[in-house]
Amino acid sequence: MKRKRRFALGVTLALTMALTACGGSGNSNESASDSTKPSDSTTSGQTDKAVWFSSVDFWNPPAKWNTDPNSVQGAITAKTGLTFEFNIPAQDGDTKLNLMLLSNKDFPDVLTITNDVMVKKLIQSGKVWELEEFLKKYDPESHLLTDFPADVKEVIEKRDGGFYAFPSHISSDDARKVYPPSGQFYIDTVDYASNGGILVNSNILKEIGMTLDDIKTEQGLLQAYEKAKGLKVNGAPVIPLLVDGKSYQDATLPFLQYTFGAMRVDKDGNYRDLLLAPETKDALGFLYKSMKGGYFEPGQMTVDNAAVKADIASGRVFTFIGNTANTSFNNYDYWTSSGPILSDSGKKPTMEKSTLAGGGWMKTFISKDTRYPEKLAKWISFMSSKEGMLLSSYGFEGRDYTFDDKGLLVKTEEGLKNATDYMNTGVGAFWPFAHTTFSYSIQQPPTMETDKAAVIAVQAQSAYGKDPATQKYVNNSLNLPADYFAADSENSNIETQVKAYKEAQIAKIIMSKSDEEFNSLYEDMVAQLKKLGLEKVDAEKNKYVQEKNKEYGIEVKGINS
Repeated sequence: MKRKRRFALGVTLALTMALTACGGSGNSNESASDSTKPSDSTTSGQTDKAVWFSSVDFWNPPAKWNTDPNSVQGAITAKTGLTFEFNIPAQDGDTKLNLMLLSNKDFPDVLTITNDVMVKKLIQSGKVWELEEFLKKYDPESHLLTDFPADVKEVIEKRDGGFYAFPSHISSDDARKVYPPSGQFYIDTVDYASNGGILVNSNILKEIGMTLDDIKTEQGLLQAYEKAKGLKVNGAPVIPLLVDGKSYQDATLPFLQYTFGAMRVDKDGNYRDLLLAPETKDALGFLYKSMKGGYFEPGQMTVDNAAVKADIASGRVFTFIGNTANTSFNNYDYWTSSGPILSDSGKKPTMEKSTLAGGGWMKTFISKDTRYPEKLAKWISFMSSKEGMLLSSYGFEGRDYTFDDKGLLVKTEEGLKNATDYMNTGVGAFWPFAHTTFSYSIQQPPTMETDKAAVIAVQAQSAYGKDPATQKYVNNSLNLPADYFAADSENSNIETQVKAYKEAQIAKIIMSKSDEEFNSLYEDMVAQLKKLGLEKVDAEKNKYVQEKNKEYGIEVKGINS
């Protein structure tokens, strides 16, 4: 569910992840010339090491903290008196956090998580601070007590029962009143960009003698796969289709469902799980045909994100379908996108967009067990300040970036290089403090000359949303709270059973040996999902959806099935 929800954020994380992983962004009308001078009041005294836990296994901040004040990490230490040791499990981060809560031992000082259910557990445990209370006690002059976007805070308080979590990738109307977009490039990013999509290797596309228009249809794309199957790059065979590793059911499949016309409501506007949308069969059918044709291997469905990134960087992948933000594709100028894949059935591609403020993809908490509350209060205030965001997202003025005559930030060649090497340099590495609206305001709209990676990212990630065939609709009422069903309720148990069943069954469907077996396994899945009670769960969710439709004054109905 983690990546699936990311596709529906009001402002896509697409460019934000690309920018934070490739140099970040940020905007301010204030001078940043003193952004890296140590603060004597904070650093008088010893330096303490805090433990920072995260369940986001593909977040890779610098493993070894550099205390040199000429480094991003060292400048943070100079400002706050803190260094950090990261605890980021390679997998099952939520499970490990659960164990820490139960054992009550070795609890970290800072926690960054994404799972809303774990957010509730963390808050209910009583082991994390409500941030307003925390700051009033330990940093009463913090800017967060006066200038945090009201609409974002309202979303967080409704979700969590208080202002417990600092959100990443802030994007909201209130934030844009303070930090308006610096150009049309960023307006388009907000309106059209999406993480979920198809990437196309233009080098291989040219080699097989086809164009982006040729592969805009399901049939055309499959024909391209057949042509690409026998090619080699640097002696290694071309991979016609790369799916999103072990996350394919949360990233690859949802994009295919949407591009083939699925929606989470039927023609009467009633909520319906995407699994029960008829277009899901088309999406699974595409993967089945691709598997049967030898265009991708079963082993792709089990690898981790590091393996996906390695394949993307190899130059031998023809297309990737999934969460593009996790691939670092924009480091390579041969990547582009054909936008939607038009289903052979003629159904219209769909795209969800939220007009609500986001409550953060990554949510960062401060532990009540920490021995350094004063320093962590100063730290979270600094990291979320204009000065701190400039440092963590861009590095050092004069070395990593400059300002043009309009006061907009321009990355230098060294800055771009340091951003690409963020796992060592720290430039753009601190995703939990990425501020999308701030980013789109301070930075000069990029060009291929000034920031090729950002342009490559947005061109590819906006292709689906900007395509005239794509039907966009507001999904404000469709995103239910993670704890809408109590953990021990019948509906929650049904969802658990559905998740376990569909994960195994979908893999079987994709690997069917014949059309007859595919149809039979698909029909078995639909029947079993209904038997497990998915329609009952949908009916309960529909009550929430209809209430929210009235509250927001919107009406959403299915346009295909």
